[in-house]
Amino acid sequence: MVIDIPKEVYDHQKKLEKFFSDLGFSVKKIKDTDLFLTAFIHKSYAADFKTITSHNERLEFVGDGILWAIVTKLLFSKFPQMEESEMTLYKIALVREETLAKVWKSIGLDSMIFISKGEENAQGREKDTILWDAVEALLGYIYVDIGESIAQEFVEKYIFSLLPLIDKTPIKSYKTMVQELTQKELKIIPEYQEQEFEKDKKGNVLQYISYLLVNGEKKSEGKGTNKKKAQESAAKNFYESLTKTIS
Repeated sequence: MVIDIPKEVYDHQKKLEKFFSDLGFSVKKIKDTDLFLTAFIHKSYAADFKTITSHNERLEFVGDGILWAIVTKLLFSKFPQMEESEMTLYKIALVREETLAKVWKSIGLDSMIFISKGEENAQGREKDTILWDAVEALLGYIYVDIGESIAQEFVEKYIFSLLPLIDKTPIKSYKTMVQELTQKELKIIPEYQEQEFEKDKKGNVLQYISYLLVNGEKKSEGKGTNKKKAQESAAKNFYESLTKTIS
């Protein structure tokens, strides 16, 4: 199985390296250039090619886990008096989709990623889900190729620094808030059902769809690049509709 990076991406190597340098990180620390370039390739872009083409989904998987771990470590070390329940809420607020999308937009990564023509036409560079994936992919690359200390530096500089902007009553995940509301108002815990929603020509799953069910009845749906994100999207949609009904 040959995995390839398109020439167009190589042609932008200097531009991507300058972007990385402008973030405050030395390009001399890049050991695996192909892995670095892969961090900027969304799977929708890779699906446009007939050959098997690299994309950043595996790096996104790594970045997702590393982000949670680093944020947890920073909260623990910097706030020794903070209760576990409060740390959990702040952690959720820092790693949620809206927060990471703001990070990407503020540093200009939305203009650096490679997405498919279809996503370009659908304003994909403005989609929080794509930007969320991208920040996790870059973090995953930094962790794998450069090291944990630089990954933590990235998180501290661009994500954890947003902590003062978060309300003292941190935002919970929509799944958590939906469960609290449905238990309180309906005395029921919601259920989620996921299925593969969109695949590329090679059979890779591009997007999942999740259905939120209450008493077996579908109340909302949401899409995401993995099941967890699809569930959160469905919960967000239901939460917004439910709170309007209750109010």
